[in-house]
Amino acid sequence: MNVIRAAVAAVILAAMMNPGLAADPPEPLVFKGHTKAVTVVAWAADGKTVATAGNDRTIRLWNAATGRQTASLPGIAREGYGGPVVAFTADLKVVAINYWGEIAIRTVADDKVLARIDPILDRGQRSAFRPDVFAMAFSPDGRRLVTGGSVAAVGGPHGLPGGIVIVWNAETGKVLHQSDTLSTAASSVAWSADGKRFAAGTNGAGGELPEAGEVRVWDAETGKVLHSFKVKPEVEPGEWASASDVAFSPDGKQVATPVTAGSRGAPAGLLIDDTGASVRVWDLGTGKATQPVKGLKASVGRVVFSPDGRRLGTAGSDKVVRVWDVETGQELAALPCSDRVGSVTFSPDGNSLAAGCMDGSVQIWMVPAAR
Repeated sequence: MNVIRAAVAAVILAAMMNPGLAADPPEPLVFKGHTKAVTVVAWAADGKTVATAGNDRTIRLWNAATGRQTASLPGIAREGYGGPVVAFTADLKVVAINYWGEIAIRTVADDKVLARIDPILDRGQRSAFRPDVFAMAFSPDGRRLVTGGSVAAVGGPHGLPGGIVIVWNAETGKVLHQSDTLSTAASSVAWSADGKRFAAGTNGAGGELPEAGEVRVWDAETGKVLHSFKVKPEVEPGEWASASDVAFSPDGKQVATPVTAGSRGAPAGLLIDDTGASVRVWDLGTGKATQPVKGLKASVGRVVFSPDGRRLGTAGSDKVVRVWDVETGQELAALPCSDRVGSVTFSPDGNSLAAGCMDGSVQIWMVPAAR
């Protein structure tokens, strides 16, 4: 164990031995190199390397133990408004990069383009809204890529663009499955660990014709919808409720999404007493939902299961990364971040949690186990 990790471990041990220090969070290991928001953080399976991507249009590789940058891939997307959408394969050897409806699949080591995908299936449609891809994820074997976004056509009764989820052959760019019946844009996608299912979460809609965001789960072999869950049973005119992220439990038996709900007139990022932020977890065997995380007063944008499935990591607009016990809902840790968080992920051994921040930093903490 290196000096930095030893110091972090000592802080945690001291807190465990001295109840008066229990509320004191451990100091993070901080990676600095990105000049704009870090939107993706991924660990290699062996836990030794961390890959990051950000709105500065670079991909960087880091030594997870020391925070030393070991490689950089600049210019991954052309200059323009916003940043790229990025997804890595599990071994961090291949990356998919989308910027304004142009997907390139490239090797990380030598920046070789393996395939190009045009995710906009019908560019002839006329609409006030531009179709795009907002989320991507490789299947565990790296052979398929699922994308979630919007189509250039109005969706539900609210008149916002409808959502679309597509599974592609990552080698040929061929469409394997397509679902374009989501009422609002798909802002998140994920695969189960066995690659047999994939899921997406949608934004929902507010205004006079509101519609709650939803989570859908598909069979990856047939493309059949297996489950469809509304994040809130009903939303009244002026309300909104969204599913900004989606995650499978490691055993594939549960799916989780952060739910942020609010009302018209509430300041951006602030939630009123009768709504609030929570995490909803569905049992895919019974369809029943639980809320192990609830009552937060700031929006939750990211959620991730720990490798043992017993904890959840969440991050939101309050600049705090939190760790929760899935079964009891107990908050195990509250880890202050230097800025709002764009990505959060556990290490493969579950002992650490990494967060990519809007100020360009990456912070890694050692975290407690479920009790």
